[in-house]
Amino acid sequence: MVDLLTTYGGISSSTNPAGIIPTKYIPATSNGINAKIDFKDPIAGKYSKHKVLWRVYDGCHNATQCEEVIEVKDLKPPTPYCIHLSTALMQVPVGAPAGSAPMVEIWARDFDRGSTDFCTDQKDLKFTFNNWLPNADRINSEHYFDATGKGYDITASNTIKYNAGEYQRWLPAQKSSSMIFTKANLPGMTLKMSVIDWNNNVDYCSVDLRLVCNDPINCPPGSATRIAGNVHTESGQGVMNVDIVTTSNLPENPTIYRTDNKGNYGLEIYTDTELSAHKNDDVMNGVSTLDLVMIQRHILGIEPITSPYKLIAADANHDGQVTASDLTEIIQLVLGTTKEYPNNYSWRFPIEDQVMSVDRPFPYLESMIAHTGPGDGNYNFIAVKIGDVSGNAAGSVKNPVSEARSSKVVVLGMEDQELKAGEEAELAVMAGNFSDIAGFQYTMNLKGANYVGIRSGALEMTRANVGLISKDEVTMSYAGKQGITLGEGTVLYTIIVKADRAVKVSEMLSIGSAVTPAESYTSDFAVGRVSLEVRTAPVTAIALMQNEPNPFKGQTTISFNMPNAAAATLSVYDVTGKVVSVRNIQTNKGLNSEIFTREQLGASGVMYYTLKSGDFTATKKMIVIE
Repeated sequence: MVDLLTTYGGISSSTNPAGIIPTKYIPATSNGINAKIDFKDPIAGKYSKHKVLWRVYDGCHNATQCEEVIEVKDLKPPTPYCIHLSTALMQVPVGAPAGSAPMVEIWARDFDRGSTDFCTDQKDLKFTFNNWLPNADRINSEHYFDATGKGYDITASNTIKYNAGEYQRWLPAQKSSSMIFTKANLPGMTLKMSVIDWNNNVDYCSVDLRLVCNDPINCPPGSATRIAGNVHTESGQGVMNVDIVTTSNLPENPTIYRTDNKGNYGLEIYTDTELSAHKNDDVMNGVSTLDLVMIQRHILGIEPITSPYKLIAADANHDGQVTASDLTEIIQLVLGTTKEYPNNYSWRFPIEDQVMSVDRPFPYLESMIAHTGPGDGNYNFIAVKIGDVSGNAAGSVKNPVSEARSSKVVVLGMEDQELKAGEEAELAVMAGNFSDIAGFQYTMNLKGANYVGIRSGALEMTRANVGLISKDEVTMSYAGKQGITLGEGTVLYTIIVKADRAVKVSEMLSIGSAVTPAESYTSDFAVGRVSLEVRTAPVTAIALMQNEPNPFKGQTTISFNMPNAAAATLSVYDVTGKVVSVRNIQTNKGLNSEIFTREQLGASGVMYYTLKSGDFTATKKMIVIE
């Protein structure tokens, strides 16, 4: 039988910092075989070094001994996790030395996506390229190193070799090396991102580096792919000032480009790039009560919308269906009581290269991937103006959409009367030339009275048809299920007002287009005019009024009085005399109004507008601000 006495320690380590020597006595077993010695407690950790003294006794207490050193350390490599990268070579700066070439410096750690190690904290892992190790003696200082691990000082001559890709650069603060890549590395390569633990165990994962060049002078042709596209409505009208947003993993992305006045755009890509289109201005462009008529007919099944893009336009709240809630959103815009849609976009842009069906228009794709390399892709978008089911939104200042306009004028009649201060009066609105009318809208101007309410007559009119813009402005919108004809003098509805002062109705109330344009719509969707006739002294001369508001930022209204219905031309031009807009108008008797938006005028600063009708000519100045 042999008893075994062991002592171990004596060398300070992570598990025995004081070098204290513990002792274990292991008696012999009945069969003369000693049990194994368990070192698990004293050697736990990533590294420890132990001196073991083996002393053996026999039954007569004779003893002999020997000494052994046991070193325990981590030999398991880290577990790397990587990502692929694309980046651009930087342009050669102005004033750089002759012969300088575009280049980019990339850190090995840039490819890391959370590498781990059993014995090393993530923050202490080191990263290099291609399994190169930094110089062990310079690990805490910046230096260049090569594939053998030899270190080099940061000198001008060594920097040349670094820029040529012969060395890597070690930066202790980053615990990472870097490399230089030039146009010689285009279009890219596969690298090893090496992860190094505390004991220089190394493992790697292969990563793809995609390089592009933004320097047309110093980079070879063909490093970029030129793509082009067009943004147009379903009818083919190009839409200007649409933001084309490019998204890729290049440092400068996302990037925004804009379409020209024909809806065209062009750009260069250096890697596969996502394209999407955005535009959120001129929310009322093309939107009127006519669209409410068309949507209402669709919902009721009277006249279904037959275009998937018009169904998208009708989906004002962007919930993927056309319902009465969309009517609510649009009428609030028409009445001027809200300024935007709940989806925050006044346009949507489905990609052209997709199958659209009127049976299943939702959902639809609004982005696509443009690929590098040869071949011309279809990078076109279909522009859909939300709320514009009739398709009359103007996409370009130079190419406006022509509406189907009729010569019909819906006359709203009213009896003149004198009101006393504080008096509440019911003003019956009567039909005149009210034939086959499916809808109408207008802005009612009040001077010296406040709007109180409305009551239905032959037409159902509730407060949902009325927008209270200000004390002086009230908007009206009526959309019927079908065109109706009413006899002369039929009471359509009654407006209730309260006078602030003694005033005549003819002086107090007028119809214009300051907020909601004065328009009427027949059952075949032709657009006509709306006028108010109050039996009073007639207008005897043409009068051009100052635009309101002035100066303006979004839109303005130009109004003028006509003693009789007649043809007129309203022109807008800049300070150089260049004409930017011309409208040929079949005016109504009484007050007429035309709305202009900043986008339609396409400029800012001082501008002039001129009204011509027969021998009459008048000009006024207006100011467009940024």
